[in-house]
Amino acid sequence: MTETLSNLGTRQVEATEKTNVVDQATSVLGFSPIDGMVLEISNMGGAGFPIQAKLRDSNDDPLPLDTEVTIRWDAPHLDQPQVVSYKLSNIGTFRRLSIKEQQNEEYRDRTRVELKGSALVVEDIESVEVFLESSEQIDWDNSEFYFDDKAVTVRSGGTERWRTNPPCARG
Repeated sequence: MTETLSNLGTRQVEATEKTNVVDQATSVLGFSPIDGMVLEISNMGGAGFPIQAKLRDSNDDPLPLDTEVTIRWDAPHLDQPQVVSYKLSNIGTFRRLSIKEQQNEEYRDRTRVELKGSALVVEDIESVEVFLESSEQIDWDNSEFYFDDKAVTVRSGGTERWRTNPPCARG
């Protein structure tokens, strides 16, 4: 079942909001499927997948233009999360366009983050995390973040085929 992921989570995927450490790549948002579920995020047409974001600080000002965004995968056996996307190093589109405008087909190509493989598979003991590096702290009372529903599938887990290869980005 396709599903939009947001910083508020869903019935099948828990979301955890965190505050970043200034000028250091820090996890600010984690998604983890609930028990027995598997989350899959896929590049769409080989050009990444759209996200929508309103990234604001505690004064409700946009985070700086040079704020960097990466997607990482974390699992209990890892010392640190693995980077599974290419870095988005300019958030100008998210600063200029409202969430509604970012969801418009006309602007979707401008809001894509590209995975290093074709898909990222996340099991219920793992998480996918959004990392920010910014000179300002994100304030979740003023911010929103979404993974586009056309790129996200949540399904029942338990099939051994996902365990035969590491469940990280696949090419």
